[in-house]
Amino acid sequence: MVQPKTGGKRQKKAKKHNPQKKLNILEGALRVFGEKGYEDTTISAISKAANISDATVYEYFSSKEDVLFSISELYTARENERIRSISHYIHSPREKIRVIIQAYLEFYENNRLYTSVALLLLKGNRNFIKSKAYQVVKTSARSIVDAFNEGVEKGVFRDDLDPYIVRNMVLGFIEHLTIQWLLLSRPKNLSENRDAIFDMTMRAISKETAPKEISMNCGSVNIRFQEE
Repeated sequence: MVQPKTGGKRQKKAKKHNPQKKLNILEGALRVFGEKGYEDTTISAISKAANISDATVYEYFSSKEDVLFSISELYTARENERIRSISHYIHSPREKIRVIIQAYLEFYENNRLYTSVALLLLKGNRNFIKSKAYQVVKTSARSIVDAFNEGVEKGVFRDDLDPYIVRNMVLGFIEHLTIQWLLLSRPKNLSENRDAIFDMTMRAISKETAPKEISMNCGSVNIRFQEE
C-alpha cells in the first residue's frame, strides 16, 4: 500500500513549557542556593525542592548555572516593571531618583533570600556578565541614568558628571549597605536609610546644594557629618 505524502519532512512537535512549573523550579532553586551556596547545590537538590524529576529541570534549563542566572532575570524583571509603573507618574528628576533608591532598598529588604543570592553569589560571577539575565539587570540600573540625564536637561543636575559614574555611586551606596545588612544584620532596616542615601546623592549631583546634616544608621555606628 502506498502511504500518502505528508508534504515533506516530519516536524517535531515543540514541547510547550508550563510557566508555573518553571516558576516552581526557580523558587525551589532559590531556596537551595540560599541555603547551600552555589558549589554545594546540585540539580538533584533543585528538583527535590521543586518536587519534580531531574529530567524535568533539564527540560527548562541547560545547567545549574542557567537556573541561577534565570532566578536573577525573573526577580529583576518583576522589579523593573514595578519601578516603571511608579516612576511613570513622577515628573521631578529628583523624586524619580528618591523613588528608585527606595525601590531598591525595599526590594532587597523584602526579598532577603534573593538578595543574598544576587549580591553574594552572582556579583563576582564573570559568566553572569555575559548572560541574558545580566542585560535585564543593566536595564534596571538604566533607570538611574535616565533620571539623571533628565535632570541635566532640565538644569537640575550638574552637566559635568558621567551618568554611569552617578549610577555606580548610587548602587554602591545601596549595595554596600545591603551586604553589611546581610552579613552583620546592621542596619536593622535598610529602608530607613533612604533619605541619607538620597541626600548624599543630591549633594554630589545637584547644581545647588545647601549645607545640611546627614545621618546614616549603620546599627551600632551612627555617622553624622555636615558639609560646609
